[in-house]
Amino acid sequence: MVNLRRVVLFEGLRGSIAMSAVAVLFAVVGLTPSFSWVPEVPLLAAGVLLPAAILGATGFRAGARSRNVFAGALAGAIAGALGGFVGGVSYVVFGKPALNIAVGLLAGAVLGGAIGATGALLGRRTATSGPAPRRSS
Repeated sequence: MVNLRRVVLFEGLRGSIAMSAVAVLFAVVGLTPSFSWVPEVPLLAAGVLLPAAILGATGFRAGARSRNVFAGALAGAIAGALGGFVGGVSYVVFGKPALNIAVGLLAGAVLGGAIGATGALLGRRTATSGPAPRRSS
């Protein structure tokens, strides 16, 4: 039997490392004047799609390992909350209001949980499906 707490913490913290790195990267590229040459639309698209992919993969891995959608939602919420917190702190470092920390933490947890649950549904389905058993003749 899989230890659900261990799976959630391992996958959530693993995803939060990736989310934190992406949050800092986008804060630096998006807020530093020396990167003003970077086009805004592709930066915004990557700022939405890359975190969604990380959170979905986090939920997928947790769901596949535990065969539990709740584990994927929790792992995604952990990754999203920590990534949102680091992103909020990064914005505060660049002179934005401190409210960004609370908003990042809350939005990251809620969206991370939803995207993680979606990934876990796919991970659970993938883990339970497999090749059909062979029939002997």
